[in-house]
Amino acid sequence: MFRIDGINGESIVVDGNWVEKLRTGTSRGRNPADQYSGTDVKEFTRRKKLFGTEKEHLLQVTVSIGTFYSLQVPAERRADVDALIAELEKARESATS
Repeated sequence: MFRIDGINGESIVVDGNWVEKLRTGTSRGRNPADQYSGTDVKEFTRRKKLFGTEKEHLLQVTVSIGTFYSLQVPAERRADVDALIAELEKARESATS
């Protein structure tokens, strides 16, 4: 089982033949891994506070799996995002075999 936690209490879990989106520990969607068709990763910057000058760098991860699961993670966790993509590919391959 592989889990990546994003900001705002959201997570994506790859568990064998299933991919699940969680929000504050509650399931928001679950799809079979063989429906995985790709992941889009975009980097962006935003202010931490509405009128503040401090900024944070984030990755917007969108997983296409029958529907779309979206997750934002800090940019310094790029290795975790790459591991998620590898797990999704592996789960899709094992589900279709």
